[in-house]
Amino acid sequence: MDALLIYPPLTVDERYAKKSLGNVGGHLPPLGIVYLAAVLRQNGFKVSLIDGPASGLNEEEILKEIEKIGPKVIGISAITPLFHRAIRLAENIRARFSDILIVIGGHHVSIEPIKALEEYPSFDIAVYGEGENTMLELVKNYQKYNFERRAFLSDFNLLNSMDGVVFRRLGQVIMTHPRTLIKNLDDLPSPAWDLLPMDRYIPLPNQYLNKPVINMIAIRGCPFHCSFCSTHAVFGNSLRFLSPERLIKQIEEAKSNFGIREVSFWDDSLTVDKKWLLDFCEEVIRHKLNITWTCYSRVDTVDKDILNRMRAAGCWNIFYGYESGNQELLDGIDKNITLEKIREVNRWTKEAGIEIRAAFMIALPKETPEMARKTIDFAISLEPDYAQFTITTPHPKTKLFQEAKKYGTLSADLSKYNHWEPVFVPYGYKNKEEIKKLHAEAFRRFYMRPKYFYGRLKKIKSLSDILRYLDGLKVIFGFLRQ
Repeated sequence: MDALLIYPPLTVDERYAKKSLGNVGGHLPPLGIVYLAAVLRQNGFKVSLIDGPASGLNEEEILKEIEKIGPKVIGISAITPLFHRAIRLAENIRARFSDILIVIGGHHVSIEPIKALEEYPSFDIAVYGEGENTMLELVKNYQKYNFERRAFLSDFNLLNSMDGVVFRRLGQVIMTHPRTLIKNLDDLPSPAWDLLPMDRYIPLPNQYLNKPVINMIAIRGCPFHCSFCSTHAVFGNSLRFLSPERLIKQIEEAKSNFGIREVSFWDDSLTVDKKWLLDFCEEVIRHKLNITWTCYSRVDTVDKDILNRMRAAGCWNIFYGYESGNQELLDGIDKNITLEKIREVNRWTKEAGIEIRAAFMIALPKETPEMARKTIDFAISLEPDYAQFTITTPHPKTKLFQEAKKYGTLSADLSKYNHWEPVFVPYGYKNKEEIKKLHAEAFRRFYMRPKYFYGRLKKIKSLSDILRYLDGLKVIFGFLRQ
């Protein structure tokens, strides 16, 4: 095997920093390495994948799989709260397989590429930014050396000629120029879904209507600059889209190969370009895809016409980042939306017949418990179908991270940067425990209401709805259990 791509192991309970959420779904396919695998395979390389969370393999079992597979190069991908697992996995691989080239990439490395090699010697090379073309060039060049690790790493001119990498040279860490972003996403092959255990990817109960579900990304980049978001570190400001026709083809392939009945779009905002979205909706209707789908959106990117067309094309649920019920706090995180706009779009979305997952943040800069309770009150007044309350997490290289110590204390333990543990404590709070209690209070006050239960009961249409709601109760009680 030429290349093995690994997403380090992590349980659902660890991901949400809760005990006993139960077997209710929540495993998500690692889209980054699935695209890398597709590009490598398209160019003639033999590729295998290990998704630690979905496979259930622990680190020792992954090492045994590596021994069976016998890869020449291993690529490990990690987000920030998973990076400590990537480090430990790389250390164990290096101790047992000294001749395998170990490459680290993923969102966290794109945020802090130099630090990844300065502090962790088990990684040979770091790939930052969009990884498809960089990883392909790297493996091609490695093949020229017959996959001889030491010889390859000693060729300074070759390594220095590649964009988007970080490597070592005589004790120094060298970062090459950023790689140009992929202009036409249609040039990419479809993700290598067949290399993943597709039957194990079930979203949390409030995130799907019909199974099987597949996750997709149609848009790269984001024109907005929320202070808590690090998207620009990977995809930049410029927007790039799969054409509606290419996206339809991918959905048709997924239906044919895996029998999918629903698509969960992970784009930061699928509604960022009105013309593109309306064209996509028309293509879904014209091709009679007969699927349901969900997406993420912003309230300043939709109107009544867009919402009605989305509903006609099968959209049943939209995730909106409302974030706070305090205008001052919204302005402080550069959200650039108003409470009035939130109320308006919340009403429009309901009128269109689309369910709402509303996201709110607890413990924002300058926030006090009293202000947080106003956010909870605001969430209840909007009556979305589901409310998600996360704990504010200033990720490295974001504006929020850079300014965090002006507004509170910040933990350096990146393994806790999962949005469910209080790594940032604003000065308006006494301590972490107060934030945890308020976080639980938010879930309790929103979900433990007779009106909410009655509203859910009215929406039951099938046995599968009943089963989803029962699983949803397990999740809620898991979040309430402190």
